[in-house]
Amino acid sequence: MRGPKTLPVKREGIAATGTPGLRTVAACLIRCVVLSVLVPAIAKGAAEQGIRGRASLAGEIDAGVVVTAYPYRSASFGPLTGEKAAASTATATDGTYALQVPPGRYVVEALRKAPGNASLRPEAGDLHCLYSGSPVTVAGGNWTPVGLNLVVVLGEQRTREGPARLTGRITHKGKLQDKVYLYLYQDAASGFRGPARLLQPVASGEFRVRVPPGTYQLVARKRVRGGAYGPIEVGDLFNFYPMNPVTLAEGEQVAVEIPLVERLSLLEEDPRSFAGLKIRVLGPDRAPAVGHYVLAYGTSARSGVPLATSSATDGEGRTRFPLPPGDVVYLRARRTVGGPLAEGQAYADGEVHGPVDADTPEFELQLRGNP
Repeated sequence: MRGPKTLPVKREGIAATGTPGLRTVAACLIRCVVLSVLVPAIAKGAAEQGIRGRASLAGEIDAGVVVTAYPYRSASFGPLTGEKAAASTATATDGTYALQVPPGRYVVEALRKAPGNASLRPEAGDLHCLYSGSPVTVAGGNWTPVGLNLVVVLGEQRTREGPARLTGRITHKGKLQDKVYLYLYQDAASGFRGPARLLQPVASGEFRVRVPPGTYQLVARKRVRGGAYGPIEVGDLFNFYPMNPVTLAEGEQVAVEIPLVERLSLLEEDPRSFAGLKIRVLGPDRAPAVGHYVLAYGTSARSGVPLATSSATDGEGRTRFPLPPGDVVYLRARRTVGGPLAEGQAYADGEVHGPVDADTPEFELQLRGNP
């Protein structure tokens, strides 16, 4: 095993410390007319790494689901922006899959076509999942766990009875959901990060939104902790509308249903996989800082939309963070995830240099100020 690494850290802002602490692929079962299986070229002797996990429908494992990884780049989002697949395979009889891909970031999608459906994109009756945690990060020599929670794709209805309008239902297991947020994005190039074209609170699960004619990407989110912003965490409900994008002509009304899925930890539990850099956030008194987030940026300014956001720190102030690849990643720990820091708000900045893997020691960030 390799010796422990020391992570260079730059101190700045109210507070910043960075201290190292504790240290079958399945055979494809789908017709070639639906989706071709791509086998990534892996150099002889190269370390194995990639994405693996399990696909399920309402808690039941599902075989023969085609899982595809698309390279994630700026202004792209996999199948929604026409990216070419990096690798694809079908789930085995126990619902598991494994995709061997080079280190990088990927958008992950799962699709099983219904009998008679021939389009490469989701249609009514198909099973589908566009993973809510996309893009996921694959580190060299490590496997990233990705659990895929499928839904049945439902059809949409179109009428012409007045101005352009979107109507619909947001459900989970067939039941309308209250206190949900509907997001309409102009396109998928933003990676669904940053402000949406329209953010609509949905109080009782049904919505009716008048919008200009055009093309929209629909997303629905319901967070256990409430609120419209922040990463999707275990227990939250989320989904992309499976038949994105939705195009409305002048005078056209489109009725849709967005079935939400719950992010389940059991689909992503894999002790053999790399869950990301271990990070601990501490308060000024070195007590665990609970409920804080770590944001990753590509520049030292730490402004704009972050490249990635961790889940909230647990009762010990800990979280795991699959960092985006790069020579240097700039971190910021804070209690909130949206907008600029408030005056006097505690935060901690740090830098991570070089690749991160399972042998990288825990990274520590200590807040200063008034948490």
